[in-house]
Amino acid sequence: MGRKRLEKRLGDTPRVVEMQSEAGAIATVHGALQTGALSTSFTSSQGLLLMIPTLYKLAGELTPFVLHVAARTVATHALSIFGDHSDVMAVRQTGCAMLCAANVQEAQDFALISHIATLKSRVPFIHFFDGFRTSHEINKIVPLADDTILELMPQAEIDAHRARALNPEHPVIRGTSANPDTYFQSREATNPWYNAVYDHVEQAMNDFAAATGRQYQPFEYYGHPQAERVIILMGSAIGTCEEVVDELLTRGEKVGVLKVRLYRPFSAKTLATSSTGIRTQRGGTGQNQRTRCPGRTALSGCDDRTGRSL
Repeated sequence: MGRKRLEKRLGDTPRVVEMQSEAGAIATVHGALQTGALSTSFTSSQGLLLMIPTLYKLAGELTPFVLHVAARTVATHALSIFGDHSDVMAVRQTGCAMLCAANVQEAQDFALISHIATLKSRVPFIHFFDGFRTSHEINKIVPLADDTILELMPQAEIDAHRARALNPEHPVIRGTSANPDTYFQSREATNPWYNAVYDHVEQAMNDFAAATGRQYQPFEYYGHPQAERVIILMGSAIGTCEEVVDELLTRGEKVGVLKVRLYRPFSAKTLATSSTGIRTQRGGTGQNQRTRCPGRTALSGCDDRTGRSL
């Protein structure tokens, strides 16, 4: 019954296409998107690296698309199939928005939120979560009902995506060669779309909360309101850090954890706002390796005593 409703709403039967490699998979997705289909893919590690050239194209063409990634180690001196963020960190520069889920429940919920946000913003999304630690975790979750999915999916944006499809009856030119005088202008013209991504994600999370009761924020603080020590991080370690914070709070320590969910585009302003009231000394805020660069930049202009921007 639910599948029939989805087919009726989306106008097509979902199909799974297996290609010879991840490079072929993302190329097939690119072609399907250009015909107006709602397409997605899944990958990790070296497979994600093979998709980089096409991710640049998808982002440059402002094509709504979600790539789900179980973040895993990229093989270097040895092969490792276990989780870290070395693969997703290699695609930060492609122009795709990046949304990180910390647990199994979030992985399900953020999958839908990503699809809503990409249709609203036209910026492709990489929705990632920790490989094996989250991707293979067996846990209880609250599943999304088909009716909830149908309610939240933005039909007007779906129709607009289909209207942009290539059509021999209404031909357009795409992917042409551009000289420097127009190439740079075209790249700059995409800035308004990227500037709006944060608001689209926040609105999608609020709409999701209204429909399910589960509220998320692109940045979320957990802990003492005037913490003296704060960890900024994303991924499955968040749950462990929250347990440590709970324990240390019972001992009277002023600690907290700042959860990063929307990693790209990174909103330094919102991170600083989320940190308001945190009493950190210079260098006293810990960032893990994956959020150190933007996190340090965002907080470098904050007052040591109040956390407010100088």
